Amino acid sequence: MILVAAHDTYVSALGYHLKPLGFTLEHRTNPVDVIENIEELDPQAILFNTADFPRHWKPLLKLVREKKAREDLIFLLVAPDGFEMEDAAKAAHLGANAILKENLTDKKELYRIEEIVRRYRSVQDKRSFTRLVPQEASELGMAFTHPKRLCLVMGRIREISIQGSSFMPANTSAVADLAVGSELKDCSLKFEDQIITVSCKVTRNREELGLQFLSFEEGGHHALLKYIQSRAERALKSATSRKD
Repeated sequence: MILVAAHDTYVSALGYHLKPLGFTLEHRTNPVDVIENIEELDPQAILFNTADFPRHWKPLLKLVREKKAREDLIFLLVAPDGFEMEDAAKAAHLGANAILKENLTDKKELYRIEEIVRRYRSVQDKRSFTRLVPQEASELGMAFTHPKRLCLVMGRIREISIQGSSFMPANTSAVADLAVGSELKDCSLKFEDQIITVSCKVTRNREELGLQFLSFEEGGHHALLKYIQSRAERALKSATSRKD
């Protein structure tokens, strides 16, 4: 993956995060050089900081899309908060895979990069499940009945994969007595406009609960997998319709 950016602020974090996915990171500070030598460089992915080089990302994106499709070369734009809606629409039209927020040391954005890479490339990684960190606190939620006290426990999901989730209860004292290994049956997991039933096992209980999914209602596994896998497309669509 080539990082086109004026500074090396994100090089260390990105390099560390991309290594398990089978990528090495090459930092380039001259976008003209990248454009002129793109065939020789032959990258599998490009991460371009639009704030550093606002005039160069469009010709580079147009050039690579004339040669390679989205599935063959991942092109990610790093955009500041003031990124124009017109530019976001242009990025989608030219074939950008996604538009990322500017702080690439943020856990959410690092996980988004991982999601996108997994969607478009076959990667070798011991972590077999794409993790999703919600952009909004209300995006994902869960409720279940405490197995001993039979009280209702509600809260939000801080991280999720098809394998399990990190759950932050609205009232931490309500789950303080849940031991690792406890089973939580018939939990209600909410995402988008759907609610599915899952059964879980507690894998850790510290500031939040670590939950392993044991079983899903019929069709629930597919619904959650589809939701996680479509995250990058939804984010790009949202960026193109964003108002100033």
